[in-house]
Amino acid sequence: MRSRTRVSVVVVAAAWALALGACSALPLPGQGNGDGSPEPRRTSTAYIEAQDPHAEAPAPQVAKARSGGTLRVLSANSPHTFDPTRVSPLDTLAIMKLVTRGLTQTVYEGGNPVLVPDMATDLGRPNRDFTRWEFTLRDGLRYEDGAPVKAVDVAYAITRQFAQQELSGGPTYGLDYYLGGDTYAGPYADDGDFEAVETPDDKTIIVKMRRPFPSMRYYASLPTFTPIPAAKDTRQDYTRHPLATGPYKFAADWNGRTLTLVKNREWSASMDPGRHQFVDTFIFEFGLDENEIQQRIITDEGDDQYALSYNDLLADNYPVIRGTDVENRLVVGPSPCISYLWMDTRTIPLSVRRAVAEAWPLKAENEAAGSIPGLTWQPATTIMASATPGWLAHDAIGNQGKGNGDPSAARTLLEEAGQLGFELSFFSSDDDTETAIAEVRRKALTKAGFTVKTVPAPSALARDLASDGTRPVNLRSGRWCMDWANGDAVLPAILDGRKAHLPGAPIPSFLNVDRVNAEIDRISRLPADKALAEWGRLDAMIMDEYLPVVPLGEEGTTLLHGSKVANVIVDTVGGSPDYTQIYVLE
Repeated sequence: MRSRTRVSVVVVAAAWALALGACSALPLPGQGNGDGSPEPRRTSTAYIEAQDPHAEAPAPQVAKARSGGTLRVLSANSPHTFDPTRVSPLDTLAIMKLVTRGLTQTVYEGGNPVLVPDMATDLGRPNRDFTRWEFTLRDGLRYEDGAPVKAVDVAYAITRQFAQQELSGGPTYGLDYYLGGDTYAGPYADDGDFEAVETPDDKTIIVKMRRPFPSMRYYASLPTFTPIPAAKDTRQDYTRHPLATGPYKFAADWNGRTLTLVKNREWSASMDPGRHQFVDTFIFEFGLDENEIQQRIITDEGDDQYALSYNDLLADNYPVIRGTDVENRLVVGPSPCISYLWMDTRTIPLSVRRAVAEAWPLKAENEAAGSIPGLTWQPATTIMASATPGWLAHDAIGNQGKGNGDPSAARTLLEEAGQLGFELSFFSSDDDTETAIAEVRRKALTKAGFTVKTVPAPSALARDLASDGTRPVNLRSGRWCMDWANGDAVLPAILDGRKAHLPGAPIPSFLNVDRVNAEIDRISRLPADKALAEWGRLDAMIMDEYLPVVPLGEEGTTLLHGSKVANVIVDTVGGSPDYTQIYVLE
């Protein structure tokens, strides 16, 4: 049996939270405000970090679970990589949890997230000032080919995080915290050893920091810490078939359209405190029409009885299923994400950025997007999500995160700045919904006195284009999802302008000002409990004085599944289904 007697619960100390009770509440299907629409509600509770460094394997049993069968996951999204070093979007992170393992992982107890060991024997052993961390690997860990996992493989994966020229797009926290991370260029460009990582034996990994990093044990849960043998590293081609340490492996090389996972016989439940291996086969189909997916699952025939979708439920489909048996197949939860409209601060003056924010048509855009208030969307006025410990309620734009903007006020701001007719440009994909959103934006901004240029782009490239600073647009849509619930997983990652030159670095506003960068450095050095409120204050200062972004709204998670799919759980930290808990019925 798995022990749960030694769970330690710590209040706001490098907090992870994002438990359902600590997030902005979402109404359950069937609840609402009396007029047939869901009603947004917010809760105010203590933010709690739960850790269980002594969690034992195997994972707790799931009542009535059965093994076998095939789960089909249908998605409108198109992942751009499965390279563990480069994976960042939530949907690919969720898939990688099936294939790769980190040093730590998140499990759920009573719906609340708990950080437990994964490949490591505990949650890491820091020194007093969190500038040195030591992890020990479990005995008997093996790759899908039967080879043993070694500490040097984890160390190599860490060095790979710095190959920003070759493997861009993944988390960049290490550049800020690892000793020598500000100059090291990764294993392909730098032949020398990386001073931040030591492996005194096959089981021990020592990581050294140039400044305190209390959140290291959370960072170590990401796929960037999955072991990669240097001899098996195919660089840009590693995305086609990453070496599995988790319960599933790629059945064939990733082809860009479909992905099939089968059981990894070298994985052992006796060495994993969190994952199960119920389903025989996962089949992921990407780039499908969103409404078609939902109609298929609602109809619930044939193979679609064994299907699941993680895309937002469309507004037109919610009234159709409300009050029916299908509503019982809709799983709802929070999300750690905010959507943004990023403004290129290199080319758009502050006075113009204020006019853009004044004019932004939030209500019309959400209607075009099919957002459901209180279910898949709620207002946002800050850069950090409201679930972030230390978050401060602040409204620099003055729109309360909703409404349709004020084109007359925006035009006045442009006239006063001598910028009437300023050209704004953004990508418009070939997706019908995105095309509708682009038209809403074009009309609103034109009415406010801007010249608007839309740049056609295929939807399959949306993720890459959002962070490509060389493309000729000055407005970029995007989202950011906390890797852990603390400001150090948000502001340094997306607003430290010193990283804006790196290919794929998520700095879509390209804001690079000494004052903000200095504050990021100062707060990063503070003890975790004292840093929380400082991140909130920095968020407010950036919005007040630099306004690099229009927050478009906080998101929710909706998972629609067929009648033969069971135990669907929202990973509230990842804002995705936890595939490792799902099983299918006969």
